[in-house]
Amino acid sequence: MRLVVWVAAITILTGCASGSNFNRWGTGASTEATTPREIPVKGASQRVRAGDTLYSIAVAHDLDWRSLAQWNGITDPRSLRVGQLLRLSNPHEQDKAPTRTSTTAVPPTPNPPPGGSSVAQPASPAAPSAKNEPAAAGNLAWQWPVQGKILSRFIDGDNLQKGLILGGAIGEPVHASAAGDVVYAGDGLPGYGNLLIIKHNAEWLTAYGYNQSLLVKEGQMVAAGQTVATMGRRDDKASDKTGSLLFQIRRYGKPVDPSPLLPRR
Repeated sequence: MRLVVWVAAITILTGCASGSNFNRWGTGASTEATTPREIPVKGASQRVRAGDTLYSIAVAHDLDWRSLAQWNGITDPRSLRVGQLLRLSNPHEQDKAPTRTSTTAVPPTPNPPPGGSSVAQPASPAAPSAKNEPAAAGNLAWQWPVQGKILSRFIDGDNLQKGLILGGAIGEPVHASAAGDVVYAGDGLPGYGNLLIIKHNAEWLTAYGYNQSLLVKEGQMVAAGQTVATMGRRDDKASDKTGSLLFQIRRYGKPVDPSPLLPRR
């Protein structure tokens, strides 16, 4: 009788263990259920590397940091994870099917009135283009980050010249053009060297490249005119001792010409 009871108890315990999700450590968590699965991303994308911030990725691709956050469901810009895959375009635009262009018949030109020429139709006024209009800076009063001469000016649409290159001495102080929050301090963006990005408000950013050293850190608030870096060189292999600073002003992520916004010298 005892043998029968003992065998029945073993059978019940074995059945309970096989029907549960307990693993060998007794945590009750399924390894398969806790493994994160990455959602495929359509279009251009980038993986977050160590040192990247939402703002540095936005600057690298000329994007508005707020749009980048929205496209990726990011509510806290500081919550990026190394290895995270970020989409670099609007997913809703990618999901739209291409629209077919309908062809419509062109109405025939009416015959000119007898004894005279056809009446010329007034041309429709062209839509105003804001491409070359200087951007309003709102309540911001920009300052020159250094007082050296302009070595190279902003060229609209040129990926190699998205700001001013200002000359000076190596080690010369670089000043914040306006008060704001340091949102990037590092050397992770190719072509910028030691780079600072300062966010002034939701609309405006400034970027300071080619620095010899960075004197402020991410998350630090800076005042207008505060020394934030020291000037370096555009090309570390150059033999001359001339310093240079890459200075950009960005509105909604897009670089604009700083010259009309800065005080006249």
